Amino acid sequence: MQKLKNKSTLFCLAALLLLGACKKGYLDINTNVNKPTDVIPGLVLTNALNSTAKSTTGSSSFYQFASAWIGYWNFSGAVAAFAEERSYQFTTNYSGVVNIWNSLYHNLEDYDYVEKKGVATKNQFYVAVAKTMKAYDFQNLVDVYGNIPYSQALKSTAVIRPGYDKAQDIYEDLAKQLDTAASLFKANAGKVSSADAAFDIMYKGDAGKWGKFANTLKLRLLLRQSEIPGRGNYILGEIAKINANGLGFIGAGETGAVNPGYNNSAGKQNPFWATFGYTPLGKTAPTDNHRYFIASEYAINFYQNNNDPRLGKLYTTINDGKGTTYSGSPFGPTANSGDNPEFRSAIGTGLLKSADMAQPLLTDVEALFLQAEAAQRNYISGDTRALYESAIRQSFTYLGADNVATYLKADVANWDIAADKLKLIMIQKWAGMNGLNDMESWADYRRLNIPADIPISNNPAASTRQIPVRLLYPQSEYNYNPDNVLGQGTISQFTSRIFWDIN
Repeated sequence: MQKLKNKSTLFCLAALLLLGACKKGYLDINTNVNKPTDVIPGLVLTNALNSTAKSTTGSSSFYQFASAWIGYWNFSGAVAAFAEERSYQFTTNYSGVVNIWNSLYHNLEDYDYVEKKGVATKNQFYVAVAKTMKAYDFQNLVDVYGNIPYSQALKSTAVIRPGYDKAQDIYEDLAKQLDTAASLFKANAGKVSSADAAFDIMYKGDAGKWGKFANTLKLRLLLRQSEIPGRGNYILGEIAKINANGLGFIGAGETGAVNPGYNNSAGKQNPFWATFGYTPLGKTAPTDNHRYFIASEYAINFYQNNNDPRLGKLYTTINDGKGTTYSGSPFGPTANSGDNPEFRSAIGTGLLKSADMAQPLLTDVEALFLQAEAAQRNYISGDTRALYESAIRQSFTYLGADNVATYLKADVANWDIAADKLKLIMIQKWAGMNGLNDMESWADYRRLNIPADIPISNNPAASTRQIPVRLLYPQSEYNYNPDNVLGQGTISQFTSRIFWDIN
């Protein structure tokens, strides 16, 4: 969990920046300034939002496997790493298993602190933001691991071996937490102080937009459960609660994106850029991951075969744009396969915009596709086609691609000629989520098996020819919380499905 001393560091740095000098008594030898009894919750909120951007969308812990498993990116044969991702064969010590669990629970502790301080000081805005972001993190944990510590989590030494809650029970409680958050956002719309707004590095204190974020996150929770038999009435009842708060969902131009002031300096770059792009020295100094993560043959073929203008924004031409053609790799090449970066396309400029770009947590692209699916299933009112086409337009807008009107008339995206509207929505969602939220595409694939032709790894070590349905619990749980984690039974990445995955 995030240590109090780290919050102290944030406090001291902020004090120096905002006040210009240390207050009287700062050097009092009878006061340990490294162990404050209280920390400004706004500083913790800023740090927590930035950490979310790093852990869920900027660091390699999530993208490392999901981008490859779902057909977007592959790994260069010039590097011997990523053996677990190429083969689906990983253990409880696999870095993805460990990093996601640790980073999200650390992040949750910060949001929990903000919520508690918000309650204590009667700051409803902080309470609402913290509840929303805790739901964001807990959903990610459930979607990756299934049953997890929830009701007994975040209690420090009071509960050192927390029990595991059932994943569906967690989902249902998260829906309640988001309802509460939305109500608080509605009550505080236009009332957030400028001081509190300054700590909000996503929506700058705009409680109305935060309310839409909470509602959209709840919609995502509900749609995860859409294939479960007998779940329809529950979903409709929960959507009625969203409708009752009247805040609506994220619309075009309302992406939830974090930016604390990213710039092209060491340690201050946008986390996605810093992980998959370039060092502060510029395009002549790519990061290792920029060379190691290359285009998927499957994705290149999809965009090329459908004359999709987003191709040149999602990927460069070969040799990081120095060549003239696009080339992707089949999934699973071994090290020294000759599949070197100069022979393949790299991550494109539509995703790697700049070192100071904001880092999206929940895009308008995803939000509109969620609404299109919900409308198609008759869960919400609205023009399904308009929502679907708006989602595609926002995908083009985000990437900086042209000719969206022409694309919408092409066979692959044409609403009028599609026999299966839900399949059309989900295939276009897959095409639009590339590089924005690969975890969402992995979840969609697990619950709907769309696209059905995602390639399986050709790696010789891939003895089970199946995309994993989850990750394993980290070894730390078996070491320090053995009774509770062993109570979950024998876990397999191929057969131990998340509760909403019934395929």
